[in-house]
Amino acid sequence: MRAIIHNQKTQFLTLGTTPLPTPSPTQYLIKSHAVTLTNGELLWPRPKELTVSTPGVEFVGTVVKAPSPSSKFQPGDEVYGRVQYPQPGAAREYTVSDDTELALRPKNISINDAATIPVSALTAWQAFFEQFNLPPPTTSSTAHNGALQHRILINNASGGVGIFAVQLAKLLNLHVTGTTSLANIPFVSSLGADEVLDYRATNVATWAFESTSTRRFDYVLDCAGGASLLQAWHAVKPCGQVRTIVPDKDMSFKTELERPEGVDSSVQGRFFIMHPSGEQLAEITRLVEAGKLRAVVDSVFRLEEFERAFERVAGGGTRGKVVLRVDEEGQE
Repeated sequence: MRAIIHNQKTQFLTLGTTPLPTPSPTQYLIKSHAVTLTNGELLWPRPKELTVSTPGVEFVGTVVKAPSPSSKFQPGDEVYGRVQYPQPGAAREYTVSDDTELALRPKNISINDAATIPVSALTAWQAFFEQFNLPPPTTSSTAHNGALQHRILINNASGGVGIFAVQLAKLLNLHVTGTTSLANIPFVSSLGADEVLDYRATNVATWAFESTSTRRFDYVLDCAGGASLLQAWHAVKPCGQVRTIVPDKDMSFKTELERPEGVDSSVQGRFFIMHPSGEQLAEITRLVEAGKLRAVVDSVFRLEEFERAFERVAGGGTRGKVVLRVDEEGQE
């Protein structure tokens, strides 16, 4: 089968051929339709003994073979999910996965749209409901229900995770301030954000202290790192919570963040990594099918155009996620 092959030692990508995967007794064999590319995935730490792999950790596909006739999914089911290491990614014609990673994909959106959901939406979901311990929404949830609004700052609100974070936050009746580039301000506003700041023109810490009673935050979800994260620390209320999905430059993946000098000692900060969850992804599917969440595709490339696709991701400034089509089925 055709596959994108990633040389872990040289960081070189090629389009080549590999044997079809052999599913374990608990795995499904899945025909891949599309994957989306996650910024930085080629640099994620891997064991020294791993020499080659395949990128594309979130995917949409069709089940070809199930573990048994009683399995949760059956041949012909259209599914999506997040591949967990040590399995290779799904930028190959066939891949494998299991019940812990999979859910039925939303029926009311395209394959390309669905491919953008598993990593980004699950990351936002776990930020709110595992990290911040907020109650999950339901398909009947409505924003602005009159309850006291807590405030959240979402850095890089136009990125893959930020897009879903803004929408989920509004379902939770949070007051949302997002940061993005000047060109993306109208887009982030269209997602439901109450305020949108140009991160190049606005120092969030300075902005927040101009009105500490109305501009400081209970929660920060940082999807940018660097100076944006540092500024956000200084815009948090006492007892507030900071979470980032951006690892240290040395890729050490430290969980506990060092609190910057001058930040109240009650403010808690952590780095976290999302984990696959077919159960949570099924809840996200229900919200998408109910019209409560929408996906955003930045651009679409054919498998043969993988180099251009990775260049688009690495270049920054994407609005939504970059999709790599493995086949032409259901192509939009």
